[in-house]
Amino acid sequence: MSVKIFIAFTIVSISSMFPNNAFMNAHEYFYYKLRNVTHDEDPTNTTSTWFIKRQIREDAPTELQANFEAYLTVYGSIACVLGSILNVFATKSLSNSTRMVWGHLLVVVVFIPTIALTFINFDDDQSFFFNLSMGLISIACFGSLGMMAGGVLGLSALFPPKYTQAVMIGQSFAGVLAALMSILCQAVTSDVILNGQMYFGFSLLMCFISLATYYYLTTLTPPIELEDVDGLIENEEDVQGFDGDNEVSIEAQASHFPPIDSEISSENQEEEGQNWTMYTDIIKKSAIDLTTISVVLIVTLAAYPGLTSLVHSTSRNHTWNSYFSAVASFLLYNCGDLIGRSSANSLRLPRKYLLCIAFLRFLLIPMIAMCNVAPRAHTHAMIPYDGVFILLVILLSISHGFCITNATIGATMSIEKESRELAGSIISLIGVTAAMMGGVLGVLIIKLI
Repeated sequence: MSVKIFIAFTIVSISSMFPNNAFMNAHEYFYYKLRNVTHDEDPTNTTSTWFIKRQIREDAPTELQANFEAYLTVYGSIACVLGSILNVFATKSLSNSTRMVWGHLLVVVVFIPTIALTFINFDDDQSFFFNLSMGLISIACFGSLGMMAGGVLGLSALFPPKYTQAVMIGQSFAGVLAALMSILCQAVTSDVILNGQMYFGFSLLMCFISLATYYYLTTLTPPIELEDVDGLIENEEDVQGFDGDNEVSIEAQASHFPPIDSEISSENQEEEGQNWTMYTDIIKKSAIDLTTISVVLIVTLAAYPGLTSLVHSTSRNHTWNSYFSAVASFLLYNCGDLIGRSSANSLRLPRKYLLCIAFLRFLLIPMIAMCNVAPRAHTHAMIPYDGVFILLVILLSISHGFCITNATIGATMSIEKESRELAGSIISLIGVTAAMMGGVLGVLIIKLI
């Protein structure tokens, strides 16, 4: 049963992150929609991936193209903050199921018109398409990263720590899956319009799969933790439900835990939920972990994807140039992030060490900015080597996954059981707020270089 729960949390977590990653990885599609249309074009090849990349390389990207990833990060982060605020303050008044279902519905509502827009020509009004896309991206992020991500993290906080790690792994795997889809789409077809339709269609499908998987999770009762196992085993005649992961059968747990969406029966707990001291107590107990999460996300979002996606290969290999951004920036980053998150369970560091690593990561921002970023108006590339850029992306991604997973688990475990769902929502809110700050910093860096 523990494997099924782990997989279920991973799937829902993937779906909460995949919409944002789909928009990021569909950059060729958006670059086509925002391309320079002031000169004559070949109507046969204008939608091909190589044509768009050649136009950017030879003519320099338009202002809308150059700012797309950075503004995507900013708009998406602001929407995530608003969604997370709603998720935090609705934790005690609305059930987890209600918040999660509404989050899924918002994503569905966004991707249907997004797919429809792929069939419409916006060459005469690219600014309108840009603003409309940012609006749709914001709504998708409000529902997915704001409500779904916060909801599933809060739900996992009711379970043993390994399921919180499942959520963190799922968030990373969403990026890996999106990057692999980007490479697959380019290999199958060079038509950027079709690529965009595939990204967005798959995101819509993932949303429905996630909704069904989440329903499965709500039928379960949180597995019992180590300190409660002995008492249950003594009263259970059939101990086949007990395994090496300190869990007992779901049936045995049912009498000891209320259903996930049940109301708190104790009047004292209801009053405590209305009291601001609950929020401040959670923040005080997990202050170092929350600081680590914030610093890690500020650094990461300042560099990725806005800055890293603008780094171009200096190689003369045509094939490598075609796949460089998809492989070296998106796929490599998300694989490294997944490795960092997966290793967090086997290697735990004290809180102060994690915080030191988080601050040291600030050094990665200027080093990535010195790589072959284009366009750049005020500076010159000082590290024009693909290998160095790849090494920097590996350091950025692995350190991100490792630190944020350790800090998130540490933050949830420092809180009492009855407050962990709220703690998970607060962690998500602080995380997306830090991500917004990092996105704004990333935009400023791109303007400065």
